[in-house]
Amino acid sequence: MNQHHPRLVSANFRLASHELNLDVEIRLRQLGDRWLAVAELGDDPEVGIGATARVALAASLATLGERAATALMADPRLLGVSAEIRRPA
Repeated sequence: MNQHHPRLVSANFRLASHELNLDVEIRLRQLGDRWLAVAELGDDPEVGIGATARVALAASLATLGERAATALMADPRLLGVSAEIRRPA
């Protein structure tokens, strides 16, 4: 019997802004119909939860302030991560 198991979607990556001298390690996981993002900001991980990966990521970066979060969300490496998590099983 062939049972369909949900695909585990996760990604570990870094986002950076050389202009702001920021480099953040990110862990992104899909948990059912929600996404969990953990941004490692020094010794204090910041957790974001959202209906989409992007919303969860933005929530995890929010404590950095709008300018820094926007700069990190504009990192071109995020395009590769987006493609990776959307790839069919």
